[in-house]
This record gives sequence, C-alpha cells and structure tokens, in this order.
Amino acid sequence: MNFASVIKEVGRGARGARGLDSGAARESFAALLDGGVSDVQLGAWWLAMRIKGETPEELAAFVEAMQASLAFRIDAGGVPVAVLPCYNGARQLPNLTPLLAWALVQRGTRVLLHGVRQDPTRVTTFELFQALGFPVASSAPGAEQALTSSACAFVPIDVMHPGLAALLDHRWRIGVRSTPHTVVKLLQPCAAPQTQVVALTHGDYIERMATFLAAQHGANGVVFRGCEGEPVLHPKRTVAVRIFRSGESHMHEWPGVAAHDLPETCDIAATVAYIMSVIEGQRPMPPWIDWLARQVHATAHEHLAIAG
Repeated sequence: MNFASVIKEVGRGARGARGLDSGAARESFAALLDGGVSDVQLGAWWLAMRIKGETPEELAAFVEAMQASLAFRIDAGGVPVAVLPCYNGARQLPNLTPLLAWALVQRGTRVLLHGVRQDPTRVTTFELFQALGFPVASSAPGAEQALTSSACAFVPIDVMHPGLAALLDHRWRIGVRSTPHTVVKLLQPCAAPQTQVVALTHGDYIERMATFLAAQHGANGVVFRGCEGEPVLHPKRTVAVRIFRSGESHMHEWPGVAAHDLPETCDIAATVAYIMSVIEGQRPMPPWIDWLARQVHATAHEHLAIAG
C-alpha cells in the first residue's frame, strides 16, 4: 500500500490529523505487522499516532488486523478464561500479577497471560512466572495442556504473534510506546469465552478501551488504570473499574487501603518471596488482589453475578 498517504492523514498534528477509515486502518496495520514499512515511515507513523491517538474505528480495525495474523489461537474447550495482558512490568511496587492469576485459579477461573519476556527497566510478569515455577507455554498445545492441568499459562507474545512482538520492540529504538502497545492489550488469544482484563497507564485511554469493549456484542471485560500498567490495582489509590458483563457496563470502585505490607523493593527475589508467603498462608491475601479477583471471576462466570 501507499504508506505515505497514511502518514499524510494521521501526521497533521493533534488538531489537524484525521482518522483512517476501517479499510485503510486495517491494511496499514497489517503492513506494519508484516514488516513491509520502511524505518522512516514506521517512525513517522509511530509518533503521529502517539500524538493523535486512535479513533474507535481505527482501534477496531487494528485489532482485526492483529487477530487475523495470530500464529495460533488457544482452544480452552469452551471453558471461560480470564485473559491478562502483561506488557508493563514493575519498577516501583512489586508486580503482583502472578498472585492475581493464582487467586483466580483458586476461585475456579482459568487464566491465560500473554506479554513480553523482558524489559531492561522493569520486572516483568514472565520473569516472575519463571522464578515461581508457574506454567509457561510456547505453543497452542502447551498452553491448552497447562490450562487443563494447572488452569493457568503464560504465553510470550513473540511465539503467539511474532510480527506484533517485532513491532512492539521498536519502542526501544524510538524511545516511547505507541499504538501497538494499546492494541496488544485487546488481543483475544482464546477460542473459548474470554474475559479481557485491560489495564492501562494513562487515564485518557480508559474511555477509549471501554468504547471498544462496549461495541463488542456480549463482551466480558474489565478496564481500569493498572498499577504501573500491569493488570493489578494500585493498593493505595482509589481506582475506577469499568466492568462489562455480557455487554452491559457496570462501574465499580476500589477505594484503596491506608497501608500495606509490601516489600520496599520490587526485584524478583523480594517479589517471589512475598507471593510465596501469601500462597503458603504465612500472610493474608492483599485486599486489592482479592477484590479484583472477585470482580474478574464474577465477570468470567457472569451467571454467578458476585457483587461487591
């Protein structure tokens, strides 16, 4: 395609830029995923989209292109699955995403996590899964077996969608995140009914993602500002949580706690020790993890309709 025409539309600045129609948006993102765009054009598009932001029509088309080029989809046998995208990691508070996954499994919810393996500036969920000995899968059969035997699996994005993983890696060359980091959090890896847990870093993306889920017929999802962008709540902050159950929107709020017992560092050793102390019953489940686990479980099994 003529990618220069795409940049001409989206690169007119925050006020002058125009959104692409569905066809152009889908074709342009497919070209980016295929690696068929020059470095100069990629960089121009990357920064233009970061400034402009995605329209609902563009976001839906980008997701379509992403889904169409998945390396594989995971068959969970028709059992509901909670999907946790893990692309941010932690550099301040310990990353408790693996503990949320464990808490969901204890409630009877299968959990599929996907994300990056490493981040040179943060502790990733993948690294913690490895350190904890939690299931990591590199293929659809491996993920399906882990979901059956352990009710939980982490699949790295580079095996599930190599083209998207390569696109995400351009962050390190360009210096900032952009549209691919938004789109990947809407990835639907399962053939089974899935509840998408969409955690964001910036508040202005909340409505954008909620609008996308609202447009999906009968969608189940949870959208909120995550702790450093990971799919867990910040313990001390009041967080608005928008929940979609069978397409109907509900607003909830995590009120925050006055104090917590988290370790002072967020390195792998300290985080693993804390998580294991909860799993082994040496300390109680953190209330912000328990609260979110109840909400996600109720959404994944929305017929149970757990309130609170």
